[in-house]
Amino acid sequence: LGLHTKHLALGEYSGHVADVILVVVLWRLLRARQREFGPLFNLRRGLWPAMLASLVASLVVYCFHVAYNHWINPHWLDNAMQWKVDRLREAGVSEPDIRAEIEFYRTANTPVGLLRTTVLGTTLLGGLVAFVLTLVLIWRGIREEKTAA
Repeated sequence: LGLHTKHLALGEYSGHVADVILVVVLWRLLRARQREFGPLFNLRRGLWPAMLASLVASLVVYCFHVAYNHWINPHWLDNAMQWKVDRLREAGVSEPDIRAEIEFYRTANTPVGLLRTTVLGTTLLGGLVAFVLTLVLIWRGIREEKTAA
């Protein structure tokens, strides 16, 4: 929580922590499903529960972001935007480009914008990660079967 008020440079990357947590949770979920189904573990048995878990996680994060933006720390975005504007000006970015970026961030942090960036984005990210992890687990299962035979 303090990253967006006291350590703005670190706060810019705090969303990636949630992505790492999602990947770890999906890996553990998919490993459990693989152990449950054994050789019957397939893409459908891995992908659907992982997509559901990603959707639930995204809804929890969405609710937190909306509460944070409106009640817990409603001024964090202004502070973060000022910090961002200062960095962009130091980098020599033009004023119209700065305004466009600020408008994008402000829109992305409205309840509707958060639906797109958090719910849709996290669910799609979870689905993509789950697809790859499921294929890896299926491949590993096939390799283990061949070496056991």
